[in-house]
Amino acid sequence: MPHINPTWQLAAETAAALLVLSTVLGLLGYRRWAAATREVTVVATLYTAWQLIGSITHRNVDGAMSNATAVWNAQQALHLPSELAMQQAMMEHPWLVQLANGYYVYGHFNPVILMLGWVFLRHRAAYPRVRLLLCLLTAAAFVVHFIPVAPPRLMPQLGFRDVALEYGQSVYGSFGAGIPGQLLAMPSLHVGWAILLAYVVVTLAHSPWRWLAVLHPVLMSVDVAVTANHWWADGIVCGVLLVACIAAERVGSRLVGSVRVAPVPEPALEPLAA
Repeated sequence: MPHINPTWQLAAETAAALLVLSTVLGLLGYRRWAAATREVTVVATLYTAWQLIGSITHRNVDGAMSNATAVWNAQQALHLPSELAMQQAMMEHPWLVQLANGYYVYGHFNPVILMLGWVFLRHRAAYPRVRLLLCLLTAAAFVVHFIPVAPPRLMPQLGFRDVALEYGQSVYGSFGAGIPGQLLAMPSLHVGWAILLAYVVVTLAHSPWRWLAVLHPVLMSVDVAVTANHWWADGIVCGVLLVACIAAERVGSRLVGSVRVAPVPEPALEPLAA
């Protein structure tokens, strides 16, 4: 699987072109197409920021390795399950390795895009809030990403293996030759977005089947661990960030509602004398 490696400059140019296209479509009266293009512009802008941060942290390899070692030691002190032991157990089943690699690739963007489309079509009133939460969580993760942390797959001295690269399923490529955002393991947006998806589906849907959405963050948390793409702590931190974003959004909504000016009732007209 060839990895995709657009630079942040190219991503920024793409976002700018989409913004212009959205404006033109709006002026021509194609409001739905303009709205859809604006949503794609948001995604392109977020990707631009991710690539830019990755290009900055990519230079701090020593710091990323040191921080990853600290995370590894902290997890052992807390007696969290060993990602290494789980990966070694999975390596005995090649089909399971390939399945885990595929889930890591296709279980990240695709479910979120489908979720946004479902909310936009079926729960239009909730769409601005869902989009805001997605942007807030991603932006908060980007702030933490300025502290570089290497993923387990870049720590072969601990016994981890880059199984996606070995099986030709890596979207990153080899370190130093692939995309620059490989030292942005903390926090894990793979896990964070999966938790957000489950939260949105459970709170908006009414079918009892909606609880199956909870399986997605559970499976993704295990998946990023066995493929050595993230530490357990990466998913935990992103989950905490999501809780903070939800709380901030609710507080912000209350503040906005409290400052709205109540409409002044018009004075009642006195009846004319006969």
